[in-house]
Amino acid sequence: MISQPEKEQNAEDKEIIIIVNEKNDIIGQSKRKEMRQQKLIHRATYIFVLQTKTNKLFIHKRSQEKRYCPGYFDACFGGVVAINETYESNATKEIHEEIGLQNVNIIPKNEFYYEDQISKIWGKIFFLYFDGEANQLTPQIEEVEYIDLKEIKDILVSNDKWTPDGMHALKLFIEQMPELKQYQ
Repeated sequence: MISQPEKEQNAEDKEIIIIVNEKNDIIGQSKRKEMRQQKLIHRATYIFVLQTKTNKLFIHKRSQEKRYCPGYFDACFGGVVAINETYESNATKEIHEEIGLQNVNIIPKNEFYYEDQISKIWGKIFFLYFDGEANQLTPQIEEVEYIDLKEIKDILVSNDKWTPDGMHALKLFIEQMPELKQYQ
């Protein structure tokens, strides 16, 4: 089980989140903190950023201030879908907030359900191609870097601190992308 040290209450805790049922139908709303405490099913986005010139995947380290998986690495960007947002509008907002990209072609993939000891999530996978360098991004998070796609196999079996829902989304993303299957 992932230990989740309790964090100070912050503005993120008060954010109003869409709550859904097992079929991904909207059934209500909740403050983010209550959603986490009650393990309510919510929506989230998972955006993979690929550098096509060099076959690299951008990854990042989550802030120590995050309530969910602080200081963990994540293979995708994204966030929890708030009230009055769609998956698509959330993905556009998150990619801008987290790494400063605007007016990019975010390509939707599939929706999936994920559940573990901490979360119940209906997620949606997106991806985009960015042929710039990591230092061209303006990250909100602690650290952005990229890894060679050949390293994905190691990450998927790693005992390092990677977000479990992000790893699940990464596996699904690779399965959907014929050009990435060789990296499973």
